[in-house]
Amino acid sequence: MFDGQFWAGTFSNVFAKQTSGFCTTVEDRLLPTFDSLEAEADQVADDEWQRLGQSVGSEDTDMADLAERATEAGVAYYMSMESVRQTLINLSVAALYHLFEQQLLFFYRRQVLHPREENDRDLIKIKVLKEKLASAGVDLEGLASWGKIEELRVVANTVKHAEGSSAEKLRDLRPDLFFDSHLRGSSGFESSSQSHVYLPLAGEDIFLSIADLKHYCAALHEFWQELAGAIQ
Repeated sequence: MFDGQFWAGTFSNVFAKQTSGFCTTVEDRLLPTFDSLEAEADQVADDEWQRLGQSVGSEDTDMADLAERATEAGVAYYMSMESVRQTLINLSVAALYHLFEQQLLFFYRRQVLHPREENDRDLIKIKVLKEKLASAGVDLEGLASWGKIEELRVVANTVKHAEGSSAEKLRDLRPDLFFDSHLRGSSGFESSSQSHVYLPLAGEDIFLSIADLKHYCAALHEFWQELAGAIQ
């Protein structure tokens, strides 16, 4: 049923490289643009201080109040950019799962389905893929990496849809993701069972890290290696 040698090469030389290239680019090319946020926020505060100082029209002006307003401008800038940074990470993890899903369905359509079936929308589903592979002796859910793949799926759905059934599952799988990474391990870190997910695409409520992205990337590499072995 499978051209095992060809697809094993595709898994490692194409799919795995696409995955690693994506994760490496996010880590090395995109996220470093946020490394100077503190300096940028200080500059915003300084610029605001200069602007406010130039607009002073009375000796009675409270300079302390102006200094506070300038500081608030810098803090607001820092917080807004930090939210964008978190959004980028959340989006990257969600995109990683959807990249994997497209890769898996590409293999399924080209190798498992008949050419007359590969555009049948009723067949192009992960559930049907699992059934067809199982009939050929390949149990996807039995692979050691599948648990992490399933976790990644739940994470991606939570990032995409916010509060819902996936968020409920994620609370059991990764309760730490509902807290800002700066708070994890602190005395205020408690169960997230009462938290709600409203705006994960605004950098709120779900706090994935670059370590999470790399962890899931490694799980996908393991999956492709396991699947290559299974179909051969």
